[in-house]
Amino acid sequence: MKIAILGGTGNIGKGFALRWGQIHDVIVGSREKERAQEAANEYAAFLKERSLPAKITGDENKAATEAADTVVIAIRYDQIPSVMEHIKPALCNGQTVLSVVVPMIKDRCYLNMGTEPVKIEVDPEEYNADYFCYAVPKTGSAAKEIQALLPPGIDLVASFHNVSAKRLEDFDKDMDLDIAVCGNNKQTKDVIMQLVRDIPGLNPVDVGPLEAAALTEPITPLLLNVAKMNKELRHAGIKFT
Repeated sequence: MKIAILGGTGNIGKGFALRWGQIHDVIVGSREKERAQEAANEYAAFLKERSLPAKITGDENKAATEAADTVVIAIRYDQIPSVMEHIKPALCNGQTVLSVVVPMIKDRCYLNMGTEPVKIEVDPEEYNADYFCYAVPKTGSAAKEIQALLPPGIDLVASFHNVSAKRLEDFDKDMDLDIAVCGNNKQTKDVIMQLVRDIPGLNPVDVGPLEAAALTEPITPLLLNVAKMNKELRHAGIKFT
């Protein structure tokens, strides 16, 4: 499988490239081709130092999208409009698109969709951390916003909101985590569930249609807060039992 990771130079993108780049053809995507290639070379070197196979290249986002079977959107929330407009001509039926995007904001929380954020006071001496909140989009989730920008016939899957980038990058510690997967199309959802299984220690859990992203995306800021406020849970994840 050819996998394009848009935002592949970021932390979570790096983790995906290192894990999937051992068994799939991974294209690290970025707004700048040179930056993408530099990151791809860095990731490949990391794997080769550990005597692991590395099938990782880099390219500009649109070119990476055009060459891929599966497109992973791992960008910042505020980049959605520009990136989606740029890559839309390169998307086609038959591709699987995955969103891992989470809209977050520090120190402020939204009470309802479309409202202004409310300041949440956090004592820095007590927690020594900024406090993350889910910035609820008017659509209910980043996934629903991205789905509305996709060409007709392409169904989005949302997942990987409950595993940290550091856990994906850490090859010295085993993982044993469940990964929530939501989407409206069983075939595309199955593709992503297999990609979850391709990462040792991760187990996919079907949590329903794409609307469920409104429930899974907020898990990310929750886990970040848990990690910041509890040293022993620095790379917190989730296991359903």
